[in-house]
Amino acid sequence: MTTGILLYPRFSEYELSVIISILTQANHPKIFIGLNDQPVKGEAGLTCLPETTIDNVNIEMLQSLVLPGVDDFQHLIDKEPLFHFIRRVYEQDAVIGAISSAPFLLAKSGILLDRYYTTGISKQAREFLGVFSEKGYVDAPYVFDKGILTAQGAYFIDFANKFGQVLELDYNPNWYR
Repeated sequence: MTTGILLYPRFSEYELSVIISILTQANHPKIFIGLNDQPVKGEAGLTCLPETTIDNVNIEMLQSLVLPGVDDFQHLIDKEPLFHFIRRVYEQDAVIGAISSAPFLLAKSGILLDRYYTTGISKQAREFLGVFSEKGYVDAPYVFDKGILTAQGAYFIDFANKFGQVLELDYNPNWYR
């Protein structure tokens, strides 16, 4: 089984750095998935080439999915194919990790309604966006509930380590301290 890593314009490179390292250290298969087959530029300017797209990836091979945060997700708000893809992955019981602002993508997909979560998005912004359930919000570095791992962006190392633990990967967590 494989971990899909979703790449979209302005994704946060640093939030993926440790999780990619953990997956690599554990020799766990990973695939980089784009919204389309075009190069994707992260928020710090790193340009990446997706290996496949949300329309072409074999969903059944995904054991898990990682959603990095994005410095401004305005350009993703109306990307219904993205939300449909996330729902399809969720419906096959894959573990999904979303960090920083990426829990917005889960909330917009309807996945956070019945679980606890955290995010780097302020209460005022969560209320404005209208897709979050405040009763499920937990002010914690990360939250794992029913197969969904969410984290605040500053805790990207803890997020990656918890993701590795959830997948029961063989790696050295002390490498990242």
